[in-house]
Amino acid sequence: MNNSETAAIGFASAGHTLCHLLTLLFPIVLLALEVEMELSYKDLAALAVPAAFLFGAGSLPAGWLGDRWSKTTLLEIFFYGTGFFTILTGFAQTPMMLAGGLAGIGLFASIYHPVGMSWLVSRTTKTGTALGFNGLFGSLGYVLAPLVAGSLTGMWSWRIAFIVPGIICIVVGILFSLALRTILNTAVLPAKKTTALTNSSKNIWMTFGLMGMALLLTGMFHQIIQFSLPKDFDLRVLLTSGSLLGTGSMVSLVYAAGAIGQLVCGRLADRYSERQLYFSLFLITTPLVALASQLTEIPLVMSMMLVVFMSTGALPVENTLLVRYAPSHRHGLVFGSKFLLGFGFSASGIYLSGWVFEYTGSFIWLYGLMVLLASGVAIIAFLLPGQQNFQPV
Repeated sequence: MNNSETAAIGFASAGHTLCHLLTLLFPIVLLALEVEMELSYKDLAALAVPAAFLFGAGSLPAGWLGDRWSKTTLLEIFFYGTGFFTILTGFAQTPMMLAGGLAGIGLFASIYHPVGMSWLVSRTTKTGTALGFNGLFGSLGYVLAPLVAGSLTGMWSWRIAFIVPGIICIVVGILFSLALRTILNTAVLPAKKTTALTNSSKNIWMTFGLMGMALLLTGMFHQIIQFSLPKDFDLRVLLTSGSLLGTGSMVSLVYAAGAIGQLVCGRLADRYSERQLYFSLFLITTPLVALASQLTEIPLVMSMMLVVFMSTGALPVENTLLVRYAPSHRHGLVFGSKFLLGFGFSASGIYLSGWVFEYTGSFIWLYGLMVLLASGVAIIAFLLPGQQNFQPV
């Protein structure tokens, strides 16, 4: 691996970390805003819905544009745009200004997944290693977000929790721009040949219909956890209740389990049937979510670590299934559609989180919904066609 490839992996990984870090600052900061802005949890949650939708909806046009324009220019726009709107959010004075800043973060952050991953693949020879490393750093963003938001809000204010990460994002963007004109100023590697699995048109459409439904359900599942977990831990983990840093640390432990899950399950996907593994992970997740709904304190944290280990671990398995089912010349469209479903339309999970808490005062019914979502994905995975039913082209 030469210096150019190492730099490409480094900047792509930094971008992945920042992408998830900046989009997940708000769920922790929200706990402080309930007092300062005198808004309910439901009203504050509603402010993040447009941002979550744009985070997913923007991925489809970003991927399309990346295939026809300049991936490197789009990545520069990602760093500068996301950083600028994160800083701008820190200066928000009204709920509408806050919603606008968050929407800007979501829109510019949507560039990363369809563009950053395809750019990385075009710059590296060891695709699996590069994407595995990149995925780990994406999970690092989940781990760091509650810690960064909790510590900066606790030591200074919620505004600093947005401004400092936003400045860091712009600084990384400047370094990326400089690297493009020096160490990264090399030719893109030749496109890699991949094999796809094909079948009759009817079965292909049925397969992608099932996968589309699974992506929507898993997207809602992850959105609900990401947005409601800080508030739920603040209510039910009395050991750290009232401390943003303490609550953030507990949430970070859960996301750290998810990072390990991606590494473990990604390796398992190379050895076992992806469809059976996908089915098994969500089959196990279902009773774990039901168990978590009844627990408090550290047992709740540990049970949610297992839930996120399984559900986040299913992501590389899910990606492998998409690659296996889709023809190579449609990978960009397929992955753009995945992020549209997984991040965009599933943003309704955020609204549900606020709505359920507003009318029940707890998240118990939300856990019931997550049980239904996980079991639904398990059923869909069971119905997916096996590898033996396809013939490679």
